[in-house]
Amino acid sequence: MIHGPATAAKIVLIDLDGVLADFASGFANEWNRNMGAVFPALAHKHRQHFYIKDDYPPALQHHVDALLQTPGFYRQLPCMPGAVEALARLEAAGHPLWICTTAPSTGIQEISEKLQWIDAQFGDKYVQRTIITPDKTMIHAQILIDDRPHLCGSRSPDWQHILFDQPYNRHCNHTIRLRWDTDGVEFLLHYLQTLP
Repeated sequence: MIHGPATAAKIVLIDLDGVLADFASGFANEWNRNMGAVFPALAHKHRQHFYIKDDYPPALQHHVDALLQTPGFYRQLPCMPGAVEALARLEAAGHPLWICTTAPSTGIQEISEKLQWIDAQFGDKYVQRTIITPDKTMIHAQILIDDRPHLCGSRSPDWQHILFDQPYNRHCNHTIRLRWDTDGVEFLLHYLQTLP
């Protein structure tokens, strides 16, 4: 049995794309480099859909797919501002942190690039703490921080969904909203102490 401060530790799952990795900025940079003369990237603040492809005209959606499947795309994504510091503070408070990302539809290349990105940004320790799954509801934890507005799967999850704030999920008010700024991290640390 664990005694002392560790008994208050809560398992925290953290999504990768749009939460730790700044998918929107990375996509916009690559899109403008490749397609900007034809159709500039949509400003992130105007995003309306979780899947970025759905924010583009049908005639350009195959270009979005092609860009996402370009070798090296995931490795070039910037880190979300404040993410490194937030994970350090959560870990220092004694909470077990796991990166939890959905299994990609494009295959092994994307998985490999995501793991390389995690290693470059957070180190091998977090590569070893990465869960790649088609169904996040199957993973046990107290909370999941994710930018997807609605999460569903094969079972009712053990975790509470904390919504990582993004323009395409601001219509949702069914759960707590979070950013990696100082106030967001302070709130999260306090909130974790209130969970059973």
